[in-house]
Amino acid sequence: MDATVRFIDAVLDPVLKGANRSFEPGTISAVVTAGEDVNALLVRVLTGLTRLQEGQVLVLGCDLGLLSRDGQDEVRRRIGIVYPDGGLISNLKVLENVTLPLLYHTGESSREIEKRAIALLDRFGCGEVLFELPGNLSASRRRRAGFARAVALEPELIVYHWREGGLDMEERELFLREAVAFHGEAPGRTTIFLTPHAGALAGAGTFPIVHLTRGQFE
Repeated sequence: MDATVRFIDAVLDPVLKGANRSFEPGTISAVVTAGEDVNALLVRVLTGLTRLQEGQVLVLGCDLGLLSRDGQDEVRRRIGIVYPDGGLISNLKVLENVTLPLLYHTGESSREIEKRAIALLDRFGCGEVLFELPGNLSASRRRRAGFARAVALEPELIVYHWREGGLDMEERELFLREAVAFHGEAPGRTTIFLTPHAGALAGAGTFPIVHLTRGQFE
């Protein structure tokens, strides 16, 4: 089986300098970076929004930069990104944020989509804020609602742009347990945490930690 993500002589100055690394199906990994700006840039690389200067990054077997817009959308549908602030659309209610990707990418009825979205939000502790706007939520609930939105399409690759701030220790450990549980619900699902501090993932279990240092994965 091909790697879920493969960096091949990837160059994007100053973050990647001929970097090589594979992330295999079914694995959980942490990539320790120099900061949140690097995390954000790597998310853009993985979703094809930022092109490398040289080399390749293959995501789910594809170089997104070589695909048509429809092809890019199809690959992105298979990727879930969990942002530190939730990544929600500010003028849509929480429930609408979660139903939107389902309406766009599935052929399910509106009733089934709403039922599915409510179940996800209930699972992640947001059942009481379905009709709230994101700006009215605590940092913890915004991130949980964003988690529900990111996993609504059952992604094969899920990437956490991880920030410890905004969560107390109990909230952080609960969130990480849920992330690990979601990872295990589908054979071959790949999970990558991008974080400036490996200690921020304490409580998530034991898995490989990769350092992105001087433009190389080590």
